[in-house]
Amino acid sequence: MDSEVLSHSPLDSARFGLDVVRGKQESVDSKAIAKAVFASECDLAIVRVPSAAEGIHGVSRWALPLIHADTLVYYKCDLRTYSPAPLRNLELRFRKAGPGDLDALRALIAETFRNYRSHYHANPLLEQEKILAGYQEWAEGHALAPDRTLWIAERDGRLAAFAACSETADGLTGEGVLYGVSPQESGGGVYGDLIRHTQADFANRGFTTMLVSTQVNNFAVQKVWAREGFYLFEAWDTYHINALLSARNKVYESSVRFTKDQVAAFATASGDVNPIHLDDEAARAAGFPGRISHGVLAAAELSRILGTEVPGPGTIFGRLDMTFLRPVLAGDPYHLALKIPGGIRPTGHMHAVFEIRDPQSRLCVYAHTDIILR
Repeated sequence: MDSEVLSHSPLDSARFGLDVVRGKQESVDSKAIAKAVFASECDLAIVRVPSAAEGIHGVSRWALPLIHADTLVYYKCDLRTYSPAPLRNLELRFRKAGPGDLDALRALIAETFRNYRSHYHANPLLEQEKILAGYQEWAEGHALAPDRTLWIAERDGRLAAFAACSETADGLTGEGVLYGVSPQESGGGVYGDLIRHTQADFANRGFTTMLVSTQVNNFAVQKVWAREGFYLFEAWDTYHINALLSARNKVYESSVRFTKDQVAAFATASGDVNPIHLDDEAARAAGFPGRISHGVLAAAELSRILGTEVPGPGTIFGRLDMTFLRPVLAGDPYHLALKIPGGIRPTGHMHAVFEIRDPQSRLCVYAHTDIILR
């Protein structure tokens, strides 16, 4: 994996049962992103880029399906010049959470975030309940890590709200990562008091800056932030790339070889008599080791498998997006695999991923296709 572009995300991978990688690019290089995705053999790449940046859609040239998952807006408060306002709800009691608070916290997060939409919700590959569990894991991690803090606010001994915060190693920047208020406490200024309390805590510990972030359409919290001394300073777009490159979800695999006779027969039938398909010298002059198969032969083999083997008769193409990363040489052996996320259904729409790899397991042909089984 190109660690400068993408890195493995163990928490996301364990939560969703997929190979997940993440990355953040200040300057978008779609070729570098595509290269890193293929090198990682990941199922899902989560990539963040500045919202004003151009070029991310270039990854589609390599048949990598791109989903715009959300836009995050970041706000900043200068704690050197801004003094947090006093709390409105003076009866609230703030304290740091411990292991004994986690059960009540899980219940509050389930209640608070069940209808909250994040970038994960934009991806049909991800199970909704596992997304909710992710918020619970995220908050719990702040109760146990040394560079993080999980505040809880209680009213009359009952959990009313929480705030998960993190900090940089230099002790200068703190971030309010995740906030939640019990629905029974909404509308009473409790969320604003969470912000004020965490601002005051960071300021009292010598931090100079505090950050918060949310989805661009979450207007309610942004109004509170603006009132509490924060200002908007940057925005990032989140993209999901459902590469599905791991060995999961295989429904069919076999060896495949396009013989020189087959290539010649297709050239005659199609009229594509390009010399690189029929003459080794011409192919070598073009930079290939020998004559190469027509790319459409790979698509034809995919059509044959779908229509006669898996899922079988009645299957038709809805859409096909195919890329050729390495030449498929006429007469050489290759390995073919077909994957259908979620498995084969009796009828209806399905999504499939098709691969052809050489004897060194290098990816040569890669395709995503929407199919319909009637």
